[in-house]
Amino acid sequence: MPLLGTETEYGILAPKRPDLHPTLLSAAVVDAHAGPATLARLDPDDPLPIEDAHNRFLGNGARLYVDHAHPEYSTPEVTTARAGLLADLAGDAIVARAAASASDRLGTPVRVFKNNTDGKGASYGYHENYLFHRATPWERIVEGFLAFVVTRLVFTGAGRVGLGQASEGVGFQLSQRADFFEAITGLETTIRRPLVNTRDEPHADSRRWRRLHVIAGDANRSETATLLKLGTASAVAAAIDAGVLRPPRLADPLGAVRVVSRDLMCREPLELVDGRRLTAIEIQREYHAQVEDAGLGDPETNALWGRTLDRLADDPTTCSELDWVAKLTLMENFRVRDGYGWDHPRLAQLDLAWADLDDHASPYAALVRAGRMPRLTADADVERAIAEPPDDTRAHLRGRLVTERTSDIVGVDWSWVLLQTRAGRRRLRLDDPVRLTAAEVDASGGLDGLIARLVR
Repeated sequence: MPLLGTETEYGILAPKRPDLHPTLLSAAVVDAHAGPATLARLDPDDPLPIEDAHNRFLGNGARLYVDHAHPEYSTPEVTTARAGLLADLAGDAIVARAAASASDRLGTPVRVFKNNTDGKGASYGYHENYLFHRATPWERIVEGFLAFVVTRLVFTGAGRVGLGQASEGVGFQLSQRADFFEAITGLETTIRRPLVNTRDEPHADSRRWRRLHVIAGDANRSETATLLKLGTASAVAAAIDAGVLRPPRLADPLGAVRVVSRDLMCREPLELVDGRRLTAIEIQREYHAQVEDAGLGDPETNALWGRTLDRLADDPTTCSELDWVAKLTLMENFRVRDGYGWDHPRLAQLDLAWADLDDHASPYAALVRAGRMPRLTADADVERAIAEPPDDTRAHLRGRLVTERTSDIVGVDWSWVLLQTRAGRRRLRLDDPVRLTAAEVDASGGLDGLIARLVR
């Protein structure tokens, strides 16, 4: 399994104070984080823009910062999809708690949402990151991921009321992000968004590693959807990296992503370059079979992947553990009971409320409490991910330094930490993301021993 992590840009607003700019609200949320944290860049003599000044690395190895007027949380690097799910949930909890503290400080409620659009034309991202060997050809990565990210919407879609970027069309679709992709490949993330992003920032030794920055994904509340999203993508990435994947190739990927998103029964055929016409589920089954045949991916997640595809093929409405299905069922119940059309504002309000991180306001949280939306994690494990960094990546050292050597940190980024030592400022290189783990720290006699060895 390749190294992975996620980045979530949260929607934010203060309903009773529309005069408060989202950038200032986001800064207030970042500053309200109560756990161990430090500035990403510390130089009191150099005035910083707000997006640099409100930029923290946390004691669990993650990063919390202001990005494009949103609070954004980047998880620490992890090695499994389940660890990625826990890290993702830890981010939700950290941001929700910080928003509650910011509300108290500002004297007005600050609400944060795990979604991807305001329904009025603006979109903000949920990004995944997967580490590849540099020797893997870029063309192989693009070819391998294109049909996968387009068709995985059948289980990763967060559900959305409205069709078109500004919801100019009436209806419901599987994905919050599908209408915002306008290119097949490209560097942008805020305009002409591509299905496969070409950003080449490995945050590691670039001679050895390449990071695939996946922006074609929804922000999920469902733990099942998040685990499937990370586990299946990790397995496909491993197959690409190993050179064993023979991916299906879509004739029109941009057209296909809209078709899949609007296909509530998951049965519309998509044209392939080889002339075949397969549904999104059938294309996913090809990926699933190849991953299984190669012995790649996590067996538990692979089994869940196969079962989910079978149930979606039989009747999508039975997959109530997925965001888009559960949300659609909720909407249809209201529509039948109250005679709402898809253009009724109450449905748009429910769509937004689903993403609300305030458990007292979210229908998703209510369904979890009622046992109708399954949990795959334990609260204690989420709390551990909030407080502690992973043991098996460089995030362990970064998190330990933030927690135990905060006053010595001059600067920190994903691949380095600048420390103030008795011998002056010394930079610790974190170029290998699977080094400097808990085992290596312990073998060096703890932090002091490791620092002494690394700064010589």
